[in-house]
Amino acid sequence: MRAWPVVDQKWVERYRMSMVGKHVPALTLEERERELLDAVREAEVPATELFGDAGELAAEDATELATVDEAVRASLGGGLRPALREVGHTLVGIAAVAVLLVIIRHGWSVDIDIAHALVAAGVLIVFVGWVVTRALFSSGRSISAAGALVFAAAIAIAGIVAAANLGSGHIAAHNVPVPLLALVVLTPGIVALVVAGRMPQPALRESWDDARWLDRFRGGLRSRLMPAGTARGHVAEIEQALGSRRTSAYEEFGHPLALARELAAADQVARARRWWASTIAGTGAPLVIAALVLANQSWGTLTIPVAVVLAAVAALALGLGWGRRPWAKAQ
Repeated sequence: MRAWPVVDQKWVERYRMSMVGKHVPALTLEERERELLDAVREAEVPATELFGDAGELAAEDATELATVDEAVRASLGGGLRPALREVGHTLVGIAAVAVLLVIIRHGWSVDIDIAHALVAAGVLIVFVGWVVTRALFSSGRSISAAGALVFAAAIAIAGIVAAANLGSGHIAAHNVPVPLLALVVLTPGIVALVVAGRMPQPALRESWDDARWLDRFRGGLRSRLMPAGTARGHVAEIEQALGSRRTSAYEEFGHPLALARELAAADQVARARRWWASTIAGTGAPLVIAALVLANQSWGTLTIPVAVVLAAVAALALGLGWGRRPWAKAQ
């Protein structure tokens, strides 16, 4: 792509940043930028004067250029790359919190207790298993998602039971420097993020037999929290339509998850269910963690400030969620 004039560099950078996460395909975005650059060169005026605020233009363009297929491709259920990125963020976040707790409780060196390590590993497996479960469920693989959740829970419970049977006092290593421990526990998450960043953009699958397509379509509807009866009705309509045509389900209706998203976005009950689920999770999780922090005095002298911050996060999540309530948008 041709370079933008120096005077417009900040403008186009803001435009690009504003388009991040808006589900606009990369090729479409490049073409749009070429159109904007050609207009700037032809008018011979700065982009700010010609197009106005970059963020506002990006919002308008995203409304026209975003596609459901791109939203599916970039979602947690869109392939290995988004899932691996989510796992990486989870691992790094948990590791960072764990290192801070170790510093607060033990200073800059710590003894590695085997039982404590088993419990920590069990907790980590639960979080990673939850990410994998969500990825499979979002991709319409309900049975696989249930299996992944059960598998992760079984391993975590086994680790915690083993730790309880072993008991504390079994030290694997004495006086381990916390910076070395931080390097060890942060490495898996960082590696996952680096690998995810280097992976090519996933392409949506295009070869489907009708049975597999319908199964994933059904799972996609349920993953968007559409009522079971409504989902069955949509599946029956597709089956009836396919019975009178010689084309495949993919040729006639496109990607199953993309169609499922479109139908779920138009369903009022599904929208309300997703809002309730996201708002309760976003508000309830910080409050539960804050309660646990207070009950266990996990952060020492920082316990109260940490609990207050978590409560503020919950309040912020509730405020943002309330602003996005579906019945308000419908009015």
